[in-house]
Order: sequence, then C-alpha cells, then structure tokens
Amino acid sequence: MGFREHLQEICRRCDGAVACTLMGMDGIEVDSHVEAEADVDLKSLLIEYSGLFRSAREASETHAAGGLAELSLSTDRILTVARVVNPEYFMVMALAPDGNFGKARYLLRVTAPRLRSEL
Repeated sequence: MGFREHLQEICRRCDGAVACTLMGMDGIEVDSHVEAEADVDLKSLLIEYSGLFRSAREASETHAAGGLAELSLSTDRILTVARVVNPEYFMVMALAPDGNFGKARYLLRVTAPRLRSEL
C-alpha cells in the first residue's frame, strides 16, 4: 500500500476528516489526500504548522521532556493533529471542528509504523 492509500484510509475511517498529509520536518509535502474542501488554505496552513511542530520537538528535547510524539492545534475553523512517523517525517490530519478527534489520534498512531516501514 502506498502513502496516498494510507492517507485515504485514515480520512475514510474518521468522521469529519478534511485532509491527511505526510510531510517532512522541513515542511515539504510528501503526499496528501483531501477528503473534503475546507474554507481555509490547508496546504499553506499545514506548511506553517510544520514550523510549530519542529519548535515543539526542539523544546521537548531541550527541556528533557522526551521526544515529541503528537501535537494538536484547534482553531474556530479547523482541528489538526500531527503525529511523528520518524525523525524526518510526520503525518498531519485536518478535521472539521466537530470531527472525531479521538479517532483521528488513534488512526494516526496505528498508521505511523506502517508508513515508517515504507519510508
């Protein structure tokens, strides 16, 4: 199964899913799947969020909190949850504000090892 198929499956299985993306820590998209249109520029937003993800990871490591596993951000229009795949890549899922956040977290957690083995 390729990256896109994994991302599609995650979106298909989660209520309220808008998009799921595999990104490098540098903010470059590897692959993505858009399930539904959003009234925000998701591509640009997720690139910007990659900077926050890097900063959170560095802060965690600097202050001996351990490695960052997951980060979520919630705004009025979109809910995002990101999960580390390996030191160079992470997945991020965008949801409608009323999307199933718990299911999104679970799906990212169980899919990350599969993607890791394919990278």
